Amino acid sequence: MAHEVDEPTYEIVGPLERFDERDTMFARDSLLRGSPEEIQYHQLHPELVEIDRRLSRFIQDKIDNPPEEPENPLNAAFYETTFGSVAPLAQPDSVDGPTNSFQAMADPQQMARRIKIIANRLGAPLVRITRLNPAWVYTHRGARPFFEDYRANPPLFTGVPEGYRDLRYGDPIEINHQFAISMGFPQEFDLVRTGPSPLNDFETGRVYALSALVAVELARYIRTLGYPARAHHLRNYGVMMVPVAVDAGLGELARCGYLVTKEMGANLRLACVTTDLPLAVDRPVDLGVQDYCEKCLKCAENCPPRAIPFGEKIEVRGVKKWKIDEVKCLLYWGSQGAACGICQVVCPWSKPRTPFHRLVAEIATRVPWSRRLLTRADDLVYGAKYKASPYPDWAKEGSGIE
Repeated sequence: MAHEVDEPTYEIVGPLERFDERDTMFARDSLLRGSPEEIQYHQLHPELVEIDRRLSRFIQDKIDNPPEEPENPLNAAFYETTFGSVAPLAQPDSVDGPTNSFQAMADPQQMARRIKIIANRLGAPLVRITRLNPAWVYTHRGARPFFEDYRANPPLFTGVPEGYRDLRYGDPIEINHQFAISMGFPQEFDLVRTGPSPLNDFETGRVYALSALVAVELARYIRTLGYPARAHHLRNYGVMMVPVAVDAGLGELARCGYLVTKEMGANLRLACVTTDLPLAVDRPVDLGVQDYCEKCLKCAENCPPRAIPFGEKIEVRGVKKWKIDEVKCLLYWGSQGAACGICQVVCPWSKPRTPFHRLVAEIATRVPWSRRLLTRADDLVYGAKYKASPYPDWAKEGSGIE
């Protein structure tokens, strides 16, 4: 791949600190008031009690107490259709499992090529491989559905399933695999651009479900070859997706907190597989995204809750980066009743892969002085301010599918 460099483009300014999954917004908004997990967490973080209860009212209360008659019942089913279907793929025997006693032998270069082809055929357009940095492994399990009394995603995860043998909330996470196979999955631009909306939920969930299935299948393939492998996806992460993807050379970390790739911009979702299968690794890339984001504030200007910073990078757990305000972001999602996605689609890199847009991406990568001009050109062609796209006919309330 062109634009490869020796080191990732994030700047390390101190000791890298691992992140506790219990501190993610999606773990905190799942805490049930009065549960052992909630009491324990807020004893450690009393300053977060008030804001977490606001988050729970927006997010968890809607899960626990859905309206008897949704305002738009046909489209209200979109979320459960895609996100709810991923739950079985989060089980321990799905993300991980026994390794075949027979061990296939192959040259690491040849095996890396084969793994990429298999991942492509399974449904992952972007695949790159890196050595797993232990700093990107979460310290403790925190995300749903690993709560004793968690009630979402029935019937599979009404509480902890009988015979469940994997990590529960608060358990330490140890992943000692040598390699990570990072995969990127595009979202349909026009559907995400309807957001915040049930249709954006539908598309986001569809891609997450596909990425989960591919990760699970690829990990199973590697275990059948005789090497340990674990899938990491929406409902069962063990590692942080974006820094792993940056290390693998899929793209760079952008101002909006998402990965930006040359092929898909920010409009994609990530999954990965960690393994000890000997693999040749890829190098990180420099697409000019750090400089581009310095000059382009389009995501920050269009973020309704102002969760994306306008200012400079700050140090976060040893890395200098733009730090989004996750609380503002998730509270806005909750207030809208659906995922947002605005920053993903207003990013000038997030365009269909037409010959024209491929040329523009190449110019943005290779010609630094063009980047501010390209942002202004994007404003002229696509608009400086976000405007949601209309629903396609098939998704309009009450319409039939011809």
